[in-house]
Amino acid sequence: MRAAVIDQPFSIVLNEVSEPEIMHTNQVKIQVVVTGICGSEIHAYHGTHPFRIPPVISGHELAGVVVETGSNVLGVSVGDRVTVEPHYGCGECKTCKAGNYHICKEKRVLGTQEWIGSFGEYIVVPENTIVKLPDSISYEQGALIEPLAVGVHAVRKAGVGHNDKVAILGAGPIGLGLMIAAKNAGATKIFITDALDYNLEIAKGLGATTAINTNNEDAVERILEETDGDGVDAVFIAVGIQSVLNDSFKIVKRGGKVSEVALFGKKPEVDISYIQNKEIELIGSNMYVREDFEIAAEAIATNQFDFSLLISKVIPIEDIKNAMNLVDQKLENVVKVLLKF
Repeated sequence: MRAAVIDQPFSIVLNEVSEPEIMHTNQVKIQVVVTGICGSEIHAYHGTHPFRIPPVISGHELAGVVVETGSNVLGVSVGDRVTVEPHYGCGECKTCKAGNYHICKEKRVLGTQEWIGSFGEYIVVPENTIVKLPDSISYEQGALIEPLAVGVHAVRKAGVGHNDKVAILGAGPIGLGLMIAAKNAGATKIFITDALDYNLEIAKGLGATTAINTNNEDAVERILEETDGDGVDAVFIAVGIQSVLNDSFKIVKRGGKVSEVALFGKKPEVDISYIQNKEIELIGSNMYVREDFEIAAEAIATNQFDFSLLISKVIPIEDIKNAMNLVDQKLENVVKVLLKF
């Protein structure tokens, strides 16, 4: 099969590789139709991701069609249009038994050396990771369910509710997913920041109430001014930059919540005095669980937002090098770039 392989840092090649096969009776084989380029793939491309380590066939945002099922698979059939919750826990530890398999120490993640990802033409996954696509969702929209689920999980974990004020620092795909999820949860004042006007215009089109270009104005000053100095109920860190992390402590209200969602390439220095002084609740948010996927799929299926705004380009897998450089170096204004087999 064809697969885009990150063979070493800053190098990706389209190779013919062995096709994965069903090895267990509960497994399902999927032919990938489209797959997204995520920020974690860029970290892998740079050689800085903690577990997507070259050489690796990455990719975990996908939609495709079932082509084969194991003998014990009962709820999935050949021909089903599906996406995948791209991780699973050991199922035996206390964490998994409490329903928190997304933070299991033995969790396996799609798109690593031990589990071939959706940059390959075929993947094999356990049946319990399959999410069927409603007829109203295209393959391209199906590939958006995973990044939106990241936002859904973080917003639910932070307890965002009706009339809340929130700030989202970073308007890339994850930041925009956070914004959509916060609006769906009832937030009525949504600040979003970025250094790119294009992303901020997309954010406004999706419902952000205040979009701030950090190249042009001080986001901390603007947010505090518009909240009468009180700050917001919750802040979501959607870009791994040290200054952004410390800004979050300044703009959250006393007793508020800061949710850390982004991957940091370098360990940041934290001004911890803010956390103690303001009694800030600092929350880690790691991927998602099944319910988050289902909420994200429902939002797309019922056209709650114009999700077409998120899909900037669909590029053939044969052009993988240019696609990766486009996303990595921001050569054009894009939010989400999908690869098509």
